[in-house]
Amino acid sequence: MFILLTQRILEAHANVKNLSLVAAKMNYIKAWQLLPEYGITLFVVKFMNSRKEELLGVAYNRIMKMDINSGDHQKTWRFNTMKAWNVNWENKHMMVQFEEENIVFSCLSADCKVVHEFIGGTYSCQLVQKMQVKH
Repeated sequence: MFILLTQRILEAHANVKNLSLVAAKMNYIKAWQLLPEYGITLFVVKFMNSRKEELLGVAYNRIMKMDINSGDHQKTWRFNTMKAWNVNWENKHMMVQFEEENIVFSCLSADCKVVHEFIGGTYSCQLVQKMQVKH
């Protein structure tokens, strides 16, 4: 086991030892951006009719329901199927309407205003990008 680990470290070092500092940093950033969870912002939420806390992941093109312990994706909703989102300010519940279903949850790790604005900002950025591609 130790020999295998040492061998892998030496191979990795051989791949970067001749790079400049800036090139090595750029390679690191590119590798980081290729990770499956890159660009996903996580919030702890409790979905309506559920007793357990779960993760809500917001990415540039989708919202995901994730297991809080493992990070496994349980359900994904695409922004291109989203119709509306709003907050009931009295009970701090957020509702997001999609073509196929509506989801309602309370925000536990941040004020629901933060999640509301985050989803709105992310969705707006996606719409702007679509408009720029068309023109």
